[in-house]
Amino acid sequence: MSDPAVIHADLTLFLVNWYRDALAARPEAVCRDVEVDNREPKGDFPARLLVIRNDGGPDTSILTGRRNVGLSVIAGNEENPKDAEDLAAIVHALRTQIPSVDADNPVAAVLGSLGPYEVNESQPRARRYMTLTLSVVGKAL
Repeated sequence: MSDPAVIHADLTLFLVNWYRDALAARPEAVCRDVEVDNREPKGDFPARLLVIRNDGGPDTSILTGRRNVGLSVIAGNEENPKDAEDLAAIVHALRTQIPSVDADNPVAAVLGSLGPYEVNESQPRARRYMTLTLSVVGKAL
């Protein structure tokens, strides 16, 4: 008999919802009213934005994979980037709470992270960027 087919959950959707809930539960003022999405808006930016992007990665076994995720925190402005820096530090710190054994959570471990670091660009808001390397678990199809 052949091995079962394995499907992986939509990691971006999971992380968007996870970070929405996690940031809403935080007491820090910089965590209030953060818009969390998988893309940047085409028009005006909200005051605080977290954009999550799944850059993919290799399967490591029949059930597991390694996925690289990029997170952009956009807040404050270049002259006063404190909101971006503070929010990025919290977003980065929360990464350790993502993995769990919950059946609806595809993240088994955080294997590494880089950042947050400043991104210079021509827009009015300040951007801080970081990456996470996650070990994910799929489910039999």
